Amino acid sequence: MSRGWPRLIILLVIGVFFAFRWWTLGGGFHAVASITYVLAALAGLLKLPLPSAKHQTLILNVGISLVFLDLVFAQIEWSVLLDALAAVNYWMLVPSFALVVVSLVLRTWRWQWLLRAVGRVPFGPAFRATNIGVGANMVLPARAGEFLRAYVIGRSTGISKAAAFATLVVERIFDGFTILLSLVAVVLLVGVQSSVLKRIGMVGGLFYLGVLVGVSVFYFRQTWFTGIVERLLPARWASRVSALLQAFANGLAVLRDGRQLLVISLQSLLIWFVIALSFYPVLLAFDLGSQAPLFTPFLMLPLIALGLTIPGAPGGVGILQLMTVLALQLSFAAGGAEQASDFAEQAAAFSLLLHFSQAAPEIVLGAWAFTTEGLTWSEMEMGREAATS
Repeated sequence: MSRGWPRLIILLVIGVFFAFRWWTLGGGFHAVASITYVLAALAGLLKLPLPSAKHQTLILNVGISLVFLDLVFAQIEWSVLLDALAAVNYWMLVPSFALVVVSLVLRTWRWQWLLRAVGRVPFGPAFRATNIGVGANMVLPARAGEFLRAYVIGRSTGISKAAAFATLVVERIFDGFTILLSLVAVVLLVGVQSSVLKRIGMVGGLFYLGVLVGVSVFYFRQTWFTGIVERLLPARWASRVSALLQAFANGLAVLRDGRQLLVISLQSLLIWFVIALSFYPVLLAFDLGSQAPLFTPFLMLPLIALGLTIPGAPGGVGILQLMTVLALQLSFAAGGAEQASDFAEQAAAFSLLLHFSQAAPEIVLGAWAFTTEGLTWSEMEMGREAATS
């Protein structure tokens, strides 16, 4: 990956952030982090030898996650946090795990509907591909699981991988608008007010609207795009690219089917409702001072989901923690719920356990599906490199 100015600026910003934290809070971690990222940015500016593109991406993503983790954990009492984790009712993870599995089943069902434009796909292969993709997103950078998911379903059923990937783009658009609907519902019905919340919602709305417009323009003006490819590329390459564009367009055929759009919209609402419900048992496992307001998971859901669109370490480490704590603070304030004296530590501990409750079943099922499909690590690398190239 080239020494682009955006990358160097982000590295420098991370370094300056940790320098400021070092100045205000002290600590060896802040000192090491600030020096590391400032030097990395200066090395790029001075055109000194840099690590490989893979390692540059890793350094940048880890730095972003470290910033978010620092905002949550830098000023808490670790002994109190450990006490909070020790006092948790871990049996409450069981219903949370179960609801995560239900959400994966529902996601597979929805994907089968999206794939109808390119072929009827049995539940088994679709379920295994879904689990591999979701599990890989927890352990690989750059959301490489989406590429793997398309690769695996194409490998096991013979359908076009490009068309399968197009259905995942449509799926993400439905997910985006569904979580934005959850955010709007909480703001309007509960009256949660926050400038941060408004900015997150506005940026998320513009992002998903832009993706929808771009995909729609491509689908309904495909011949125009194909004409550009044929004019700009040699005939041999143009035919290959045009074939890929046609396969991708085939996966977008759902945009013409009103019945499918309605069914997928309802499926998306059900999926994200179940995911939000999976947060609630973990909430009940903690002593936050009083019972969390019932709408808390439905505020947490869009904040976490929109936060995870930010690049960072695999699995959204750090980003998920900050968004979870922010959602708790906003919901308790809006609901007038009393906070425990150690609320900051309880909230930080909750963010860790919530992350585990979502990641554990997804990684376990992903590993099961990976083994069942007979995949190799080189194929995992193929999907990861496609996502990061």
